[in-house]
Amino acid sequence: MNLPGTILSEIFSYIPLPQRWLVSSVCRTWNNVCHDPYLYRHLVFENLEYRTLVLCFQKILTISPRVKSIKIKGCYSKFVQNTVVPVQFSNGTNNPVLFSHITALQPPRRRAEYMKLNFELHDQFSDAINQLFGFNKLNLNSLVIEDCTLDLEMTELFCTIACHGHGLERFVYRNNRDKGISSSGLLQAIVTACPRMRDFRGLHSGMDDAVLVTIGRHWSLLRSITLCSLKSRDIRGHAEIISDGRQLIGSSPTGRISSQALWQLLSRCNQLETLELFDLSSVSNRDMINYNNLRTQIPSGKKRFAPYTIPKSTYATPNAKTTVQPGFSIRNLFISKYMTTPLSKPGFESLLELFPKLRRLEYETNFYTFDNLFEGVTREMFHAECIAVQEWCDQRKDQLEYIGHWNAPITSEQRLMAGMASVSEGA
Repeated sequence: MNLPGTILSEIFSYIPLPQRWLVSSVCRTWNNVCHDPYLYRHLVFENLEYRTLVLCFQKILTISPRVKSIKIKGCYSKFVQNTVVPVQFSNGTNNPVLFSHITALQPPRRRAEYMKLNFELHDQFSDAINQLFGFNKLNLNSLVIEDCTLDLEMTELFCTIACHGHGLERFVYRNNRDKGISSSGLLQAIVTACPRMRDFRGLHSGMDDAVLVTIGRHWSLLRSITLCSLKSRDIRGHAEIISDGRQLIGSSPTGRISSQALWQLLSRCNQLETLELFDLSSVSNRDMINYNNLRTQIPSGKKRFAPYTIPKSTYATPNAKTTVQPGFSIRNLFISKYMTTPLSKPGFESLLELFPKLRRLEYETNFYTFDNLFEGVTREMFHAECIAVQEWCDQRKDQLEYIGHWNAPITSEQRLMAGMASVSEGA
């Protein structure tokens, strides 16, 4: 059966990597079609072991395709998942040796352990991704990495984006069991290097006021973004625990995104439609009121004195810029509250006033958030507040889709806060 090359190419595009290269050994025609660079414009790697993923990248480099998008999902490393290392917490000889998972170590110690164990896949991945980005500086516009356990913080992935990601319009980095980009300076470098960015999703512990100011200056086309503080449950869950083997260092949750920086982001990114806010201290009832007050103080422009009535032109000025009020472009909003002050019904009312064109609102919290931050809160009061917010949103269900998760599981940090409170009360 002789099929045209275009039809074979379309069929082979549905065969995942690396199985596609096994098909290429059938005959010479199939081999030529399977190595056509056109097939590798959109790369998808799903559920691959780390070594297989690296080999796929190295193979693709020999084909030299014009890559437009890369998606890495569900890839894993058995070595990273299963490796534990001994940790000595004191210099005493009689103290027992404890063991820790390698990803719980701080980066310098973690890097040293990988070198000691001769684990070289991080370096090989860095070389491959750096070359692929270098060959496709202006073509590559989308990078999605989700649900991976590869410890990519030990690679040069983020530095590669800062150096060669000039054409990126979409960068999604979620649920990879790490802290994302932990350096504020590196985040600012990525912002300035990727002026076309439209979608920037994922939790990065290096996000702070300086990064938001840089985003407001360079990403005027931004449509969606995820913001989190160090108090975020997902960031805390992967915080560094062990420093140099002598002491434990827990997470020190201090929010680093101020209300001024958040307001500046809303003011400058007028095309922003989707906003994800994970445990920001700058999102509270009082902050919502302050944001609305700031918007009413925005001058509408000075009016020139006109002694005579001049009729307005019926022709629109092509260069005239329409002023968009901060918050008017937001359509989708997600807010989580675990360690910072939660929102109540007045806060939701101010929220909808700040985002009048909001179409979808998702809110996530639990009783322990209220119990740890407010004195004398009972479960009956908590459920009454939940019902009041739900009824208020139901009255606006024609224009607003509300999804409330008020009974989310308790977090480890909330347990710690509750334990400290009970100890102080007992004392």
